[in-house]
Amino acid sequence: MAANRRTPGRKQPATPRRLVILLHAHLPEVRRPDDPATLEETWFFEALTESYLPLVRMLDRLARDGIAARLTLSLSPTLLGMLADPALRERYRRRLALTAELAERDAHASVGRQREVAEWHAQFFRATSAFFEDRCRGDLLRVLGEFQRAGLVELATTAATHEFLPAHQAHPPTVRAQVGVGLDAFAGAFGFRPGFFWLPECGYYPGLEELLGAGGVRVFGLESHGVMQAEPPPPRGVRAPVRCPGGPLALGRDTEVSRRVWSASEGYPGHPVYREFHRDRIHTLDTARLAGWPGAGTHRLPAGLKYWRVTGPTEDKDWYDPAVAAARARLDAQDFVRRLAGAADESGLWFAPFDAELFGHWWFEGPLWLEEVFRLLAKETTVVAATATAAAEGVKAFASQPAASSWGERGDNSFWVNRETSWLYPQLTAAARRFELLLSRGAAAPASSLEGRALRQAARTLLLAQASDWPFLIRAGTAADAAEAQVTALLTRFATLCDGLESGAVHEPTLRRCEQTDLAFPNLDLRWFEAR
Repeated sequence: MAANRRTPGRKQPATPRRLVILLHAHLPEVRRPDDPATLEETWFFEALTESYLPLVRMLDRLARDGIAARLTLSLSPTLLGMLADPALRERYRRRLALTAELAERDAHASVGRQREVAEWHAQFFRATSAFFEDRCRGDLLRVLGEFQRAGLVELATTAATHEFLPAHQAHPPTVRAQVGVGLDAFAGAFGFRPGFFWLPECGYYPGLEELLGAGGVRVFGLESHGVMQAEPPPPRGVRAPVRCPGGPLALGRDTEVSRRVWSASEGYPGHPVYREFHRDRIHTLDTARLAGWPGAGTHRLPAGLKYWRVTGPTEDKDWYDPAVAAARARLDAQDFVRRLAGAADESGLWFAPFDAELFGHWWFEGPLWLEEVFRLLAKETTVVAATATAAAEGVKAFASQPAASSWGERGDNSFWVNRETSWLYPQLTAAARRFELLLSRGAAAPASSLEGRALRQAARTLLLAQASDWPFLIRAGTAADAAEAQVTALLTRFATLCDGLESGAVHEPTLRRCEQTDLAFPNLDLRWFEAR
């Protein structure tokens, strides 16, 4: 049954239901201009190649065909800074060219299906490079700003360094600074302040909405139980926005709709024909073919040469077929829209937020699936795509107090605040209080003075140490040692700067090294850090 046809015998809703798809893009600060290629930098390059650029290409194709995607895209301030960095753009250009050359060399040395899939990857990287240069001119933020001004997407943001805000509930100045600096960074990048704010990890505690509202935020998102357990209970659950006591509207994640998309076991990404995420050709290439590849020794950096398909729960993987996978993505998009169109609900909305990196990086065909969903919705009469702010403000809200919640394991704070990370938060709180005292004494120092520079650099370093990425990686165990080393180094640099400020003898060469190491937020406003 075509998705745009009416179901015989079913009463059609007087007002189309609204589907809000929100993609949240975030990566921690990874800029190390004088260092060789790192794994963290490679994560950024992979996300650019497999998620961010494919999503921009998708939006371009839809706009060309007169289709407004109405997608909400949240970009973290640290990611905004990296996307705008000329040095990182140049390093990315070199990595794209090197990866294409690597795939081409592999294709020439291969036969049969392996040669075909290697050639396809070489063409993919060449096409990505051409799009980055010709359409984007190396500047994704400029293109995304064009989409926003044309009304095709809604751009949004999050806390400055994606801090897990409930972990600092007892120290409001920390939360205020994360929210305020984040909103400032977004406004600096795009020239306006966003209506929607993404809470990192959907982490919420009652009262947080007051800080958001003070920054001009009108809408934010919650995990489903943050709405379902609100007081009084919203009669429509997550199908309508909640009006918080502090003013902003909250949208609750629809778990059923979301699970159908993100779940590898129950959802679309696990289909056997899709590209296998976990296996990279770089680990089986002969050393002789790795000329010029960064980290070509025992710890080879990922290349994104993923020649195999999911196949099934087996180590013996079949070769990837891009045409077959693309056809499957279109079928899965049809199934998704058909299910929404046939749902019994007659009004309201579905809020479906995802990590942006799901689309392309983890699920390579995700952008193709998403494009087909928007094409089908453009013809659908019972369901329409809507941006988060427009949808929330277009549906009658219910006044209620949301419950503390997150989208982490168990739905609480435990994935970020736990036995493994118990050492971290007292240090972060002590550092924040130390900085407040220093700022109260030196707030009037000119920004260009040694004291003014040191204060701003200490604030940057503190924000970076507060990022949720470090406790997440420590708890997950995937890169615990590297994350602990990173946050320890940040706190050490912060302490060194504070020592100089307290003694009245800031060491300029040390300060300069810190400024060259931690590059975020060049226009930092220290007023966000003042105790109130």
